[in-house]
Amino acid sequence: MSQPIILIDEGKSPYSIITPVDAIPSERYAAEELQRYLERIGGVKLPIATDDQPVSKYEILLGNNTHLKILGLQVDLAKLGPEGFLIKTFNNYLVISGGRPRGTLYGVYTLLEEKLGVRWFTPEVEYVPRMRRIEISPLNEVQVPVLEYREVFWREMLRDADFAARHRLNGQHYHLTEKHGGRAVVFYPFVHSLDQLIPREICEKQPDFWPMISGKRVSGYVQRCLSNPRLVKMAIEQVRRWLKEHPEATIIDVSQNDTGSWCQCPECKAFDEAKGSPSASIIRFVNTIAESIEHDYPNVRVETLAYQYSRKPPRNLPPRKNVIIRLCSIECCFSHPLESCGSDDNRSFCEDVEDWRQAAPTLYVWDYTTNFAHYLMPFPNIEVLQPNVKFFIKHGVKGLFEQGNYSPGGNGEMAPLRAYILAKLLWNPDVDIQKIIGEFLNGYYGKAGSIIQAYIEMLHRKVKEKGVHVHIFDPPTLPYLDEGFLEEAEKLFDKAEEVADNEEIRFRVQVARLSIWYVKIAAKRVDGEERLRLLHNFLDIAHKAGITHINEWTKLDDWAKRMGME
Repeated sequence: MSQPIILIDEGKSPYSIITPVDAIPSERYAAEELQRYLERIGGVKLPIATDDQPVSKYEILLGNNTHLKILGLQVDLAKLGPEGFLIKTFNNYLVISGGRPRGTLYGVYTLLEEKLGVRWFTPEVEYVPRMRRIEISPLNEVQVPVLEYREVFWREMLRDADFAARHRLNGQHYHLTEKHGGRAVVFYPFVHSLDQLIPREICEKQPDFWPMISGKRVSGYVQRCLSNPRLVKMAIEQVRRWLKEHPEATIIDVSQNDTGSWCQCPECKAFDEAKGSPSASIIRFVNTIAESIEHDYPNVRVETLAYQYSRKPPRNLPPRKNVIIRLCSIECCFSHPLESCGSDDNRSFCEDVEDWRQAAPTLYVWDYTTNFAHYLMPFPNIEVLQPNVKFFIKHGVKGLFEQGNYSPGGNGEMAPLRAYILAKLLWNPDVDIQKIIGEFLNGYYGKAGSIIQAYIEMLHRKVKEKGVHVHIFDPPTLPYLDEGFLEEAEKLFDKAEEVADNEEIRFRVQVARLSIWYVKIAAKRVDGEERLRLLHNFLDIAHKAGITHINEWTKLDDWAKRMGME
């Protein structure tokens, strides 16, 4: 093991950052990010050079660097995959070498965060320590993510591609460019795609494309008759058009519309019943499309949903090797860990996870992490985030999509905290979650952080005491949101506002407090002049915070009118 190395000492440094001559954009950006943050930490801007220069005595070596070979260091990049990396000290050298396209960049962010204490709490709030001496202890560390696809679908993570990349998120919706190493997956379309695959105007001309329900063909926002051979042929043709029009796509989505209304014509029904699930018709349909493109597009996969009526896998009908199943947890209780919860919903879902694990060549999960009917309602799921992510990974899940409040204005209940926790878990499910929570609360809320933590703990304790199973469309009248809870929460938020470091942090506390006021307004816990006053104060803070939506379907101002604010 090498000795500690001193990168910067009292405003001086002999080090240079060395990139490969053939560095890809993300490796050049990794050098720039490292240069930028080391200067902010230690006050010295290290020069960036390329590996066609002679080896010097003090270097930070990035990527697949020829200086590594000259120094006798071997890095097995093949074992690191596209995102893994090695961080190693060697004599006076610091090595950060990762797979392409994202590994080296992720290695730089890991060094800054885990070894030097930089924290990216939100796109606007970060912590960069100042050090007179930057000393790196001996290191020989390899990290390779267990998940190939990581997407935290909260507005707080969607607003800034640099911020998402710093959290090593690689999903569809982050607008990641070449400098970030691009996206790990590029979908076309993105779920619920039957209306795009077989448009309604075509079904109007071909009425047997519509699903048969109770003996009649039914039109509108419904599924399709997936056993119809002409429809199957048309679907294959459409998928091939998509692939020509969107050569960047790595995953073609062929999935059910966001509704029930699936076909129960004699052929579809008989096949589903023989295979034990309405998913049978879907898997047969998707397998046929996947088989038709696998020779011409060997690097493209076809994804479909296991969602609501199609959640249970069919018997003896495995998806093809180039098919991804995305299983959805929409029915579950989220106040208890999936694996240990005694509810019928969670037990059934866990069985489906295990069954799909055995059947699917690749399993993704669409998970839900907020109340979609009440974005600002206290949602006691923070304590289950880690056990649920670990459960998925234990059962072979390779991609996680964590859906939260994705509305343009964001700022759902504890949204910045949840987005931060989820990002950390998707990279490393074994992270010290209490440390993560504590660091965020103290970094984002300052002196009020410990009080906000006391509030969160009280909320979760209340749910445990009441034995409540919490779902994602519950009303704000559940037993844990009783008068005692609201009264105690108000006291804690009073105290948090009192101790806030400054007006900016006090405003963050007030935004967090909106959840309590929301319950009082929406559940009609106050009336008359008190209700109007509270609603006015609520809207004042919500508008300043940029909140646009009160739930997945309703804008803030439309809700306010319904609540009595003209």
